[in-house]
Amino acid sequence: MKPSSTWTVIDDGSTPAARIAARTIRKRLQAVWTILPKACRHAGASEEVHQLRVATRRALAALAAFEKLLPEKRRAWFEKQLRRLRRAAGEARDLDVLTDRLQGDASGRTARGRLVAMLSRQRIVSRQPIRDRYERLLEADWPARVERLLEPLASEDRHGRFGDYARRRFRRLVGRFFETADRPMRSADELHAFRIEGKKLRYSLEIFATVFPAEVRGRCYKALERLQQTLGDFTDHAAAADRFRRWSHEDAAAAHRDVIERLRRDEERLADHARRNFSAWWNDERRSDLRRAFENTLRRRSA
Repeated sequence: MKPSSTWTVIDDGSTPAARIAARTIRKRLQAVWTILPKACRHAGASEEVHQLRVATRRALAALAAFEKLLPEKRRAWFEKQLRRLRRAAGEARDLDVLTDRLQGDASGRTARGRLVAMLSRQRIVSRQPIRDRYERLLEADWPARVERLLEPLASEDRHGRFGDYARRRFRRLVGRFFETADRPMRSADELHAFRIEGKKLRYSLEIFATVFPAEVRGRCYKALERLQQTLGDFTDHAAAADRFRRWSHEDAAAAHRDVIERLRRDEERLADHARRNFSAWWNDERRSDLRRAFENTLRRRSA
């Protein structure tokens, strides 16, 4: 993994931590503000909705990475707004993924084609919560609030060098990830929660990337990417099965109930297959290797 200027502030570790914090948070909050109006436009803006969800998660990771350097109330406001945006975009994103999957082999004359038409109408409606959030954030003056959030970081000498801060903070984030990784994961909710912890650690690794050896950083980043991808297959299919299950009980879906039930069974089968693939990949040896790579690197860099 080579640090990307898109999300990472490139530094050798010697710059004051507060300066890197301000630049990182500004960059990630600006990414959210830039993509947000584009995600509001129309049902065809599926990539923009996806980018909005990713941008909100990366911004939340930045706030968590530097939480002790920020005023608590102002940070909490942004965390609340980012989570609301992520939830608003989540429904739209789920419908985008599901519609695109079904669209490939459905014509308008088939039952599946009529279901896709119904989903397409729901995609249009699903953009409204994103537009509502955007209008509220315009009224709240998001850009001015960003400036107020970052005001305390002007005192650059209070928190030491970025390299020292990064190693202290990242050690805690690694510990939190493995607390989740070491628990039994049987339910869909537990697996989804673990995937989210993997995302948080990957996005934090991007923030602290420049203070770790390139080889170890790249290996850990690839493992976290693979974890997210493998678990993502499971969560996508499990979410689709749950959606079909709920739809099958709605009066509006009566005309499509047979095809919805078939699709639900298909998604449950695919979710089970994806779960088994993840369990085979995320074994004790792989978990231990990843833990060792992180711990050895942090130990050497702290010596």
